[in-house]
Amino acid sequence: MSRQTFLEPFNAKAMSYYEVARTFVPSTKFTQLAGAWNSVLVGPRGGGKTTLFKMLSVEGQEAWTGATAEPYKQTVGYTGVYVPSDIAWGTMLESLIEAGQDETIGVLFSEAAFVTHVLLSVASAMDRYAELNPVLRLEPGVDNTTGKPTQADLERVVATIAKLWKVQPVSLSPTSLVDALRERLLDIKRDARLRAKLKHTGRPNQGYLGIDMLESASQALQAFDAAYRRPDHRWCLLLDEFEVAPMHLQKTVLAAMRASGAHKLLLKVALAPCGPDLLYDQQGNALPSQNNDVQQVQLWYADKTEAIEFCQQVFLSRSSNYSALAGKMPNDVFGTSAYAVVDDSEDVAQLGLFTLTGRNKKQVTEQFQALAQKDPTFREFLHRKQIDLSLELGMQPGDLNGNTLRKVAPLVAFRNAYKGKGDGKKRGVKPFNAAYSGWESIAAISEGNPRWLIGLITRIMSNSDQIHFPVPTPQQTAAVQWNCQRYAEMLQSVANEQFGSIKTSTPIYDVLSKIGDYFHDRLVRATFVEDPPMSFIVDERVSDDVEHALRIAVNHGAIVCYQIAADVGGFRTLRGLRFRLTYLLAPVFKLPMRKSKSVSLSTILEAKPDTPVSLDDPAANLAEKSIQRDLWDN
Repeated sequence: MSRQTFLEPFNAKAMSYYEVARTFVPSTKFTQLAGAWNSVLVGPRGGGKTTLFKMLSVEGQEAWTGATAEPYKQTVGYTGVYVPSDIAWGTMLESLIEAGQDETIGVLFSEAAFVTHVLLSVASAMDRYAELNPVLRLEPGVDNTTGKPTQADLERVVATIAKLWKVQPVSLSPTSLVDALRERLLDIKRDARLRAKLKHTGRPNQGYLGIDMLESASQALQAFDAAYRRPDHRWCLLLDEFEVAPMHLQKTVLAAMRASGAHKLLLKVALAPCGPDLLYDQQGNALPSQNNDVQQVQLWYADKTEAIEFCQQVFLSRSSNYSALAGKMPNDVFGTSAYAVVDDSEDVAQLGLFTLTGRNKKQVTEQFQALAQKDPTFREFLHRKQIDLSLELGMQPGDLNGNTLRKVAPLVAFRNAYKGKGDGKKRGVKPFNAAYSGWESIAAISEGNPRWLIGLITRIMSNSDQIHFPVPTPQQTAAVQWNCQRYAEMLQSVANEQFGSIKTSTPIYDVLSKIGDYFHDRLVRATFVEDPPMSFIVDERVSDDVEHALRIAVNHGAIVCYQIAADVGGFRTLRGLRFRLTYLLAPVFKLPMRKSKSVSLSTILEAKPDTPVSLDDPAANLAEKSIQRDLWDN
C-alpha cells in the first residue's frame, strides 16, 4: 500500500466538483436537504455542509455519476446555484462604520457586494447551461421551425437581464454577463474603500446600490427559462457558510424564505448552530418557521446506528481504491470494540460486541474481579444486584443479570484502569487505550463527521504499509490519541469571539476541561453506580459569559446537543438543553462513549477539584424534568 495519504483528508471548499463527487456518499441528511423546498442546513465546522451544497449544484450534479447517483438526481427537480461565502460582506460594513460613515451607507454597500456575488453565481450557472445547450444560429431571414431557442432569443434575454442588473456587458452573451459582474465586484470594493478613506459624506448614487437579490435573480431566471422554452423550471440558491454574513443580510435572506417557496427561486442556507442570526430579537420580523416555510436539517446524529452506517459507506467509498482493502468491511480492517457503548440498544450489532468467548471472556471477568478487590462501593453494588463473580458471566438478555453486566462492563473497565487502591484515589496516568480501537469506537469518535472520520482513518493507515488485518490495537490507539490531542489543541487556541457578536471572557477549553475532568472523577472516584453522569444541562445558574463560550464550542463540534434546535438556524439559547462532550474528546479526558444521565452545568463548574464527589445534584434533577422523555429513551 502506498505511504501517501490513505483517505485524503479534505476541505470541500478547496476541492473541485469532480473531486467532491468522486467519493461522495449520500446520507439521510442529504435526502432531507435535497428536495424542492427551502432549507436551512445547520452543522458544526467540518460537518460536511459545503460538500452537500456542492453536490446539489449544477456542477456537482454533472460530476456525480454511477448507479447510486441517478435515483437522487431524479428527485432534485431544480438547478442548484452554489454561492460561496465572502468575508468582504462583513468587513466592508465594518470598515465604513469605523471610518465614520453612517451605518445605512455601510449596509447599502455590504448588500450590494452580497447581491452582486449572488448574481455572479446565477450568471455563471446560466452560462454553463447555455454552453451545454447551444441555441440555434439561423441565417438572416430564415424562420425557426424547430421551436428551439435561437441566438437572437438568447441575446434578447441577456439584454433584458443586463438592464435588470444595471450592468453593461461588452456583448450579449451569458459569458459577458459574468465578466461584467466580476468587474462590478471590484467597483463596489473600490468605491467603498475610497469612501472610507476619503471620508465622503452625502448620499451615494451608484446604480448598483439597492438592487433586491431575490427579485433581480428571479426575474432574470424567468426570462432565461422562457427563452429555453421551460417556464416552469426552478432554481435554487445554495448560500454556503452564511453565518459569516452580516446580521442584516441574514435577516433579509431568512425573511425571504417565507415568500420564495412558490416562486421561481428556492433558497437553501448553511449556518453554524450558534450564529449571529439567533442573537437578535426575531419577533415581528416575519422570519420562517420550521416545516411551514423551511426544512431544517441538522448535521449531527442523535441515532448513532445511523451515524455508524454512514461512516461505513464513507469508508467503502474510498477504500475500494486500495488493493489491500478490496472487499473488506471496516470490522475486518479495524476489528470490533465492546467499549464503544453509546446507548442501551439490544440490536444484533450491539449484542454481538458482548458475546464473551475464550480470551475475551477471561479479560472481562478479570476486570470485574480486580475492581471488586479494590473498590468497596463496587462490591456493595455486586451484592445489591446479587451478582456472583465466582460464576460464569454472561451478557446476553437471557443470561442471569445479562443486561446489567453488559451495561456496566465498559464502566468497570474504565474504573478499574484508573482507580487506585485507596478510597477515592486514582492510580497512575497510564491511559486505558483499549476503549478507543475497533471500528465501533472509531465510528463513534468521528460523530458521523466525514472530515473527522477520514482524518482518523488516514492517521491509522499512514503509519505503515498495512497488509495484515485487523490493524494492531496499539497502532489504532496511537493514531486516535494523536488526532484527538490535535483537536484539543485546536480548541485551546479558539478565539473568544465569533461573528462579532458571540463574545466571552472565559476560555472555551477551560470550560470543556472542567466538564471532562468532572465526568472522569464521577466515573472513577465517586460511589460506583450503573449510570454515572456523562452529560450536562445548561441551567439558569450558568452565566451568560459561560453560555457564550459554549456557543463557540457548539460551532466547533466540541459539544453535542441531544435535542433538535427549535429555532430556524440553530440554537437561540442553550439554557435548558442537554449536551455531552464530543466523543473526539473522550480519549483526552479518559471517558467512555455512552449515553447517560445528566448533571447541571453549574454543579460541574462549582465543584472543587480534589474533593469528594457528591452523587446528589438537585439542580440537575429539576432540569431533567424539563427534558422530554423520548430524548432519554433514544
